[in-house]
Amino acid sequence: MAAVVEKNPMPAPSRKQRLESLLHREIATVVNQELRDPRLGFVTITRVELTSDLHQVKAFFTVLGDEKQRRLATRALENAVPYVQRAYAPAVRTRLLPQLAFAYDDHEEKRHGIATLISKARATDPSQDPAPAAGTDPAPAASTPDAAGIPPTVGTADSTDTAEPTP
Repeated sequence: MAAVVEKNPMPAPSRKQRLESLLHREIATVVNQELRDPRLGFVTITRVELTSDLHQVKAFFTVLGDEKQRRLATRALENAVPYVQRAYAPAVRTRLLPQLAFAYDDHEEKRHGIATLISKARATDPSQDPAPAAGTDPAPAASTPDAAGIPPTVGTADSTDTAEPTP
């Protein structure tokens, strides 16, 4: 009898992916809990990208506020690079410690811009039918009269009705 070997539908994460996940967690923890720079404001580490040789890591961040707040946070994070690297060094077990760089993550702004363009295009497209309101059924109800004004008889006969349906 041959043994059936099932393949795992999700392959195991690669070393790079595991290291990116670890670095994301460590960098976010240090930035949010240990850095006490007032220039940071509300900074979120959104993602981390590691080069294929595992020597450089880029941490992408967003900040709540305007362009001025973004510039202040960028300078504060650039000044904190050595501290953050020392903080994640014990957790990373590689021959060489990945060198950290911070970059502003503008993906959310791009997504918002694209969504705005799509909604404007839909609003100006005359061939687009307006979408039905939430919770409404676009199909007519079964009890709605037909074009002649006669209500449908399917499923409406009660127990006192003895008339035979006509084919």
